[in-house]
Amino acid sequence: MAKIAFTLAWVVVLVVTNRALQDHTWAQYAATFILGGAYALALSKVSFLRGVDSPEESK
Repeated sequence: MAKIAFTLAWVVVLVVTNRALQDHTWAQYAATFILGGAYALALSKVSFLRGVDSPEESK
């Protein structure tokens, strides 16, 4: 459930960022790339988003 909520919140951030940068296409591409990388990093590193309860399971 946390992953779904995080993903929906991230979609809102991405849409708001793209609308704020509407007249600057290069900035939209850069922001989308950076936010996509941050999203992937967050999903892979944050234990409650991966569903891991204890540090032993993540090894």
